[in-house]
Amino acid sequence: MDIKKRELSFDSCVEDERIFVRILEPAEKANVKGVLQIAHGMSEHSLLYVEFAKYMASKGFAVAVNDHLGHGKSVSAGGSYGYFGKGGFQNLVQDMHKLYTLIHRDYPEAPYILMGHSLGSLLVRSYCAQHGSELAGAVIMGTCGSVPKSAIKVQKMICNTAVKKKGEKGHDEIFKKMASVNSTRNFALLSIPADWISRDADEVEKYIKDPLCGFDFTVSGYRDILLLQERVASPSWFKKMPQIPILLISGDSDPVGGFGKGVRQVARKLKKTGHDVRLILYPGAKHSILCEINRQEVFTDIENFLDDILAGNA
Repeated sequence: MDIKKRELSFDSCVEDERIFVRILEPAEKANVKGVLQIAHGMSEHSLLYVEFAKYMASKGFAVAVNDHLGHGKSVSAGGSYGYFGKGGFQNLVQDMHKLYTLIHRDYPEAPYILMGHSLGSLLVRSYCAQHGSELAGAVIMGTCGSVPKSAIKVQKMICNTAVKKKGEKGHDEIFKKMASVNSTRNFALLSIPADWISRDADEVEKYIKDPLCGFDFTVSGYRDILLLQERVASPSWFKKMPQIPILLISGDSDPVGGFGKGVRQVARKLKKTGHDVRLILYPGAKHSILCEINRQEVFTDIENFLDDILAGNA
């Protein structure tokens, strides 16, 4: 199937900011059977998803992935990488909904699926609780389980102290130190060593050499991710999550997901609230499964899940 690429930008919900978007879709509009919107992870950008987007477009899906605020081409001149603005993570969720509105206008009859990786997985979880009625399904990839309340309390205190001391756009080495002490819990989502990205050495090298990847977040950015993680791990989130098909998909050697433990925890809790959940954990796979050595298997599994949604079998 012939595919086409296009780019667009739109006004962020944050004043004077623009959100950059890449779109890959079947060249003939009549061949579009569904829409997939992707939310990328922390300290990365939309270009990393082009290989997967090409594959899904060749299978009949229109795929849109934006650079979040503080990332990639959505950082304005003089802007700050790793900064979400005064509204915190909710700004990213609102921008995702703006993109939904734009793409849904192009394909009003096509089932719409939302997918997110790592930080993007938490944003998708928050988005679904707010706008899930608009979606046909969700793919939650590279996500994490809950953090003990005592740890959250301490982390909030550290974050708030850092923001007061450094300012919202400031930086503090304490977050890197905390992440490196124990990469399986607490601040695991905030700083993943490059060798935990993939077993594919070429992909790890590509990530390391990419100037738009792996940058340090602002202190308020770290705080905002912590608050987001707390929000989507709360009992109220599981109750607000819409009754749509959900695919939880990760590597079982991913420290963000507690080496599978945290992902299984999320699956169990969703099932207890009556949700339709499909869980896939790839043996030996690390954090970024779309660039893992078995990525073709991952691509196919996501495609099959989306096709099941379209066929009413998910």
